[in-house]
Amino acid sequence: MPRLKAISPGIKWAAVIGGSLLAMAAISLVLLLVVFPPRINISPADGETEVVPEQSALMMTTSRWGAAITSVEVTRIPIGPDGSKGEKQSLDGYLKEGKFVLDDGANPLVSDAEYNVTVMGTVKKIGLSGISDEKVVQAQTFTTITTPMPLLKADGISVRYGEEAVIDWNIPLSDFQYKLDGVNSVFRLDADDPSRVIISLESFAQGKQFPLTITSATSANGITLKRPVNTRVVTAAPLTVQFEPADGATGASTQTHPALVFSEPISNPDLVSTAVSIEPKIAGSFEWTEPNRLEFVPEESWDYMQDVTMRITGGPSMLRGLGGGFLETDTQSTFTIAPYKMIDVDISDQVVTLYEDGVAVDSFLCSTGIAGNRSTPLGDYTIYAKLSKTDMRGEGYDVPDVPWVLVFKGDYTIHGNYWNSSFGSPSSHGCVGLPVSTAKLVYDWTPVGTPVQIHE
Repeated sequence: MPRLKAISPGIKWAAVIGGSLLAMAAISLVLLLVVFPPRINISPADGETEVVPEQSALMMTTSRWGAAITSVEVTRIPIGPDGSKGEKQSLDGYLKEGKFVLDDGANPLVSDAEYNVTVMGTVKKIGLSGISDEKVVQAQTFTTITTPMPLLKADGISVRYGEEAVIDWNIPLSDFQYKLDGVNSVFRLDADDPSRVIISLESFAQGKQFPLTITSATSANGITLKRPVNTRVVTAAPLTVQFEPADGATGASTQTHPALVFSEPISNPDLVSTAVSIEPKIAGSFEWTEPNRLEFVPEESWDYMQDVTMRITGGPSMLRGLGGGFLETDTQSTFTIAPYKMIDVDISDQVVTLYEDGVAVDSFLCSTGIAGNRSTPLGDYTIYAKLSKTDMRGEGYDVPDVPWVLVFKGDYTIHGNYWNSSFGSPSSHGCVGLPVSTAKLVYDWTPVGTPVQIHE
């Protein structure tokens, strides 16, 4: 039976050393995985702010042995100057030497944006069954730098009398440059709030628009405005007013409540007693029936044929609209109370008719002047005097104690005729004669100022 050869000492030592090395390698690998686990790294870091796109890149790398990236998702959310967030955008790109770039190779980072990055991959893990690949997901969020932008309204920067133009910015500024056409001005940064620029106009005119270009601005952290911004400074429109009744109107009712209708609601209505007046002065009160409508309510009726004047004082210290405008000048309007009553004399029919508000309320037979040099004058007149009794003398007549006399033209009157018993035909020297009882009724009915219309 053959005998086995003994293993040489050299081979034994080689086997021992090799096994030891393999054991040490396995132990080293385990220690490496335990002490220094593999991981996926993303830069910029989670929660980082004010990332400068021109100085940064979106990096996704693995550290140590045993980690691999399988997929990447990147979304961008624009951030407006007021801090509002826009619509989320998914970015298509790929990894190039650990750097995420867009499909066209461009840097995906832009200013004024929030980025959400999700990286999926595998890392080596040690378990009871040995070393295996484990899926991992790493997500983080960061934001890029905020560039200075003015917070402007579409209709421009509104300025009222006595105030300054204010431009609010999304972040504090250290410098500001602008060009304002049409008016001299100076600016300053608000000492208490550097995110506010205050422009003072050297002169003020209502209802004007001045083109404004913001040529440059630098934020407190050194970031500059991306491009010039165009807007305008708009001064408050002047306040205007309409009178009711309108200036020059006639025929207003004795019960009229004259009113002022402004172009916008009034911000300081308590000044009405200082700014507005009525002539003639009568008892009454001003009432705001609407935010832009002021009405005067008299306690008594207006007189017939009375002129009424409303005056309103203008200027920035008087009534102001909600938009800040004021009346440029003092303004007034005069209207006339209607001839509520009227006397119509028809020469052809020898009839006197009384009218109220254009409606005939009574009529009587009369006796007017005989045709020729004793005829009653035709035309439109006004009763300007009343006499309960007077003596009448003229060529061919001398009559004492003529009653109930209404004077409309010199010696021409409407009066009671006690010496005549037949009416309905001309018989006078030019006056309009009525039975005494009728004349008394007409006298009492007629106020001074009543119009008289005499016609054929």
